[in-house]
Amino acid sequence: MIRPPPGPRGEIELIRRLRPLLDRPDSPVGFGDDMGVLECPGQPVLWAVDMLMDGVDFDSRVHEWAAIGRKAMAVNLSDCAAMGAQPVAALCAVALSNALTMDDAVALVRGAHEFGLRFGCPVVGGDTNSWDSPTVISVSIAACCEPGCQPVRRNGARPGDRLWLTGPVGGSLLGRHLTFEPRVAAGLEINRRLRPHAMIDISDGLALDLGRVLEASGCGAVLDEVNLDALIHPNATQMSGTDGRSPRDHALHDGEDFELIVALPPETRESECSALGLSPLGYVTGEPGLRIQAADGRLEAVEIRGWEHFR
Repeated sequence: MIRPPPGPRGEIELIRRLRPLLDRPDSPVGFGDDMGVLECPGQPVLWAVDMLMDGVDFDSRVHEWAAIGRKAMAVNLSDCAAMGAQPVAALCAVALSNALTMDDAVALVRGAHEFGLRFGCPVVGGDTNSWDSPTVISVSIAACCEPGCQPVRRNGARPGDRLWLTGPVGGSLLGRHLTFEPRVAAGLEINRRLRPHAMIDISDGLALDLGRVLEASGCGAVLDEVNLDALIHPNATQMSGTDGRSPRDHALHDGEDFELIVALPPETRESECSALGLSPLGYVTGEPGLRIQAADGRLEAVEIRGWEHFR
């Protein structure tokens, strides 16, 4: 058995170590956000990349190759949504298992391309390799913001901001992790009309991804118990009946919901939020940490955890 070396591990720790190496002081968006920014004449271009691995992010014994390609594009589109940006084009790189047929390989890339076209984001190139190991697909996406708008970063939350969510969370492994709709249109509308202080998409869990916003912003947050419970997806309740975890635990920590967490100024009118499909979740505080507030005012600490690679 190969044993990992001692010391801190995990995706978050890796990002922390890479930030001093890869952060660019001249960039309007720092390393570690949902997308990077490349300044071009007249308009900044945002870039992001996500990689999906057979046996980790999908199971080719169960899932269709077209659906896997769709997901590979969708997770990148969700990053665009989190930045309030319009996707433009994508590159697709694959390391194909030698066990795949040509039809499988075509279905994989076609799934990514055709789903991207729905958002004005075709696959315009890429790279192909093969090996005797499970298939890996990586999509890199380019996006830009609308005139007059800026990329919504995750480090702009301020004490007093209200937290909102675009939809229910938890239990995505029952199928939504492959079929979710990235909130691109919502992200653009929120950026255009509400000028959010911060946004992030929920890829690794509500608690963990909100924790990323809080860490980047130097803040904490309180989630309203009633609001949180109203946002538990029925899938979370269904999974709770078989694994013994509470529906709320699933909602907080499951991940792959790809809904948006939005931090808005406290003066933003609730009617404007509701018109864009946003539901209230809680508020940002100056005190670090994440807590849930019960109806009687009691505060309960929430562990900031979720899915992490390289643990």
